[in-house]
Amino acid sequence: MNRLFRPPTSSASTRLRGLAGRRGVLTAQDVVSGVVAPVVIIATSLSYSALIFSGPLAAYLPIGIGSGLIGAGLGAILFATLSGLPFAVAAPDSKAIAVLASMAALIATHLLSQGRPEQVGPTALAAVIAGSLVVGVTSYAFGVLKLGRWIRFLPYPVIGGFMAASGWFLTSGAIRILTREPLSLKLLSDVASGRHMGPLAVGALLAAALARAQRARHPLAFPALLVLGTSAIPLALFVLGVPAPQAREAGWLLHLPESSSVSSPAVWLYGAAGLIDWREILRYSGDYLALITVTVATLLLSIMAIEVEANAEVDLDQELKVNGAANAVAGLAGGTVGTLSVSRTLFGYKTGARSRGGGLIAGLLCLLPLAFGPAPLGYVPVPMLGALLLQLGVAMLDEWLIRGWRSMQRADYLQLIAIFLTIACFDFVAGVGVGVIAACLTFAVNTSRVRLVKLGMDRSNFASRVDRPNYHAETLRRQGAGIQIMWLHGFIFFGSAHNLLMHIKETVRGEKGGCRSLILDFRQVLGIDYSAVMTLLKLRHFAEREGFELVFSDLPANVAHSLLKGGLLARANFLHVFPNLDAALEWCEDRLLAASTDLEEGRRSTEEWLKAELGAPELLAGLKRYYTAIDLQPGDYVFRQGDPGDSLFLLSSGRVTILFHAPDGHDVRLRSMLSHTLLGEMGLYRDMPRGASVLVDEPTVVYRFTNEAMARMEREAPALAHAFHRFVVRTLASRLDFANREVAGLQR
Repeated sequence: MNRLFRPPTSSASTRLRGLAGRRGVLTAQDVVSGVVAPVVIIATSLSYSALIFSGPLAAYLPIGIGSGLIGAGLGAILFATLSGLPFAVAAPDSKAIAVLASMAALIATHLLSQGRPEQVGPTALAAVIAGSLVVGVTSYAFGVLKLGRWIRFLPYPVIGGFMAASGWFLTSGAIRILTREPLSLKLLSDVASGRHMGPLAVGALLAAALARAQRARHPLAFPALLVLGTSAIPLALFVLGVPAPQAREAGWLLHLPESSSVSSPAVWLYGAAGLIDWREILRYSGDYLALITVTVATLLLSIMAIEVEANAEVDLDQELKVNGAANAVAGLAGGTVGTLSVSRTLFGYKTGARSRGGGLIAGLLCLLPLAFGPAPLGYVPVPMLGALLLQLGVAMLDEWLIRGWRSMQRADYLQLIAIFLTIACFDFVAGVGVGVIAACLTFAVNTSRVRLVKLGMDRSNFASRVDRPNYHAETLRRQGAGIQIMWLHGFIFFGSAHNLLMHIKETVRGEKGGCRSLILDFRQVLGIDYSAVMTLLKLRHFAEREGFELVFSDLPANVAHSLLKGGLLARANFLHVFPNLDAALEWCEDRLLAASTDLEEGRRSTEEWLKAELGAPELLAGLKRYYTAIDLQPGDYVFRQGDPGDSLFLLSSGRVTILFHAPDGHDVRLRSMLSHTLLGEMGLYRDMPRGASVLVDEPTVVYRFTNEAMARMEREAPALAHAFHRFVVRTLASRLDFANREVAGLQR
């Protein structure tokens, strides 16, 4: 067992241990929780059994009661034993029961229409028990595959539609139990003429009282009312002198067939195995998909409510496995579907229950009625069973149809209504289909509204990691709008791809100076479908017509594969692919500079550059006395990380790369620098060790100014020192200004 059900780990288990306290100690609060919870669980189980096994299935109600009690008892015991919540209490779930009741009614109606009444009971019971097994296997598989986090993405309107439909079936089932007739125009006509008014009125009053008790602050109000109502009606009938058989015929007490017994459903079904029509079960097996949906959704919503109320973190995958094991064992024993009960669990938590004893006691007490046979069940008041279902059904309809109108967005609410009406008018299978279609349409519409372009900038306020001479940087700043950069994110499909194409056309045609290059960065793109590839082919054709280069960077492997299969990467003209954004942007910058009309600035010598920076020719002549020219070859280091910051360098010609040696041992490229720029000024002015290394990429000449030479310049040529310091400050200010504009652009 320990291998199959590992307790939650990490922070979740730490939080739960704090809630559990001394798990092994059975306290008085645990006993109270374990004794009170079965009162509600047994009452609701009887109601659910009466709902499923009514009408043509009424003769099999004793077997159905046994199935309900077995499912309730075994589910509570297994959840108490295995759940990550030590005070967890499981119970049959009303939403799942509504699905099973609908399925059983359809099976019974179809078999009766074919003249096979002897197969009705065994086939319907087999379908109910098979539902427990199906939910058990799928829930356990979800937990093993760790699909819990994906289940949390189940669309809320789909959940709401199923819940509202379950409320409708519970309400109509309550009316059927109270009147012993299905909800129809004939029944409405009978009620209008005064028939069934007594049971309906008592059931409605009890349902209203139960709803009021449910909202009461005291946790014992609801179970106390159940006990009071269940005992008061038989007592009133006794006082009025109404015999029990007459009360059963009138629909006041539960009517059980003569010579009936609450035997084991599994044993009974084994004896009637030859009468089971498995093809009939397969005909309506689509309802099992709805059964899985409502059970898993109920478990998810229950866990979320318990997490909030108990300030706990619950491992949903673990609880899915527990839910699967509990339903599988219950199904093998002939029990009905159940899951974690948020009301019973929080009742125990609020009364102080913290150990597993409360759930174990509750489960054992749920199995106890099986030992007494059907005789006591014949005194269970039918109005109380109907009132329980009516209270649950109306509460669910109110929560999803009434309060949902006030809390949900209109589009989501319309989806909920569509799913609800489909299930109410047809069946749960049709509701599943509508739910899937609605979820797909919602995803498509909402995703198309999300901007595929997470951020858009141009080269004037976002640069590659290459420091260029000031005059080149100025050219790139002036003509930077010719390089457009767009960061994409999310999944690209037909709707979002079309919006992207329209946005690009608007951007390119809006640039007065003309767009030379468009970079699309795919680093945060999750995937792309075939229709979007076709749209990007249109984009390439647009680039060819407009005469700009289309550049892709950071293509994920799956996206690159789709683009290659779609033929987008087959032609090199007007489309270029780079491994990262920096490489793509550097290539575009080189292309723009090569095509720039400011060619004379590109031919500046080092002397001309320094003369312009210092402001006077005579100052340049004096500068040569304070530096040392150093020739370096590829692979040499100008300086290394950690060296003393005792000098600065002017990069006369060549190219170098700044590398940071990370603590994990690998080198990170910070920037590259071209000729006519500064190196090492931060270490010199701050008198600190070098924060990074400078590696030579190609034959390079640097001018080294030592700390001593700078001090000597300040003493011997203060005007030159002043001009030189102004040059350094101007260079740093230019870098800071661009960095500020880059940050501002990234924060848009």
